[in-house]
Amino acid sequence: MKNYKNLLEEKRNWYKTIGKVYCPLLKEEVVFNSKGFHHLMYSNGRRRPIKEQMYKLGLLPLVIPVIKNAKNIYKYEKVFVKEFGKEVEFWVLRETVGRQKTLVKIILRRIGTGNITFFSVMKKKDKNSLFLKIKRTAQKRWFS
Repeated sequence: MKNYKNLLEEKRNWYKTIGKVYCPLLKEEVVFNSKGFHHLMYSNGRRRPIKEQMYKLGLLPLVIPVIKNAKNIYKYEKVFVKEFGKEVEFWVLRETVGRQKTLVKIILRRIGTGNITFFSVMKKKDKNSLFLKIKRTAQKRWFS
């Protein structure tokens, strides 16, 4: 548990220093706010298992290279979210980055006309894609 707490504190402090990163592909700044970090710890209002949190925290350093180097938008979706009363856009970018040449996917989100913000990170081979979970959740909770 001590390793988890150290990792969490270290990554939280690092995350707070990012602020914004320019994404040449989207031609806009991507904002790193507290909601993005919170989503790494929680999903659908429930705390993620410690192992999953550590996994996502470990991938955080690869997020910025993906934003800066992505050549294509892997997926894009715009949905009306009743909870926000606005349209929400999601982008999935993926790129091979890092010393180990890891294929990493990130999810970016914009609510209404707000900023594009960092939302999540995962390796490409993750079976339960967050993008699909978001879509299912949106269909269940936000459409009616």
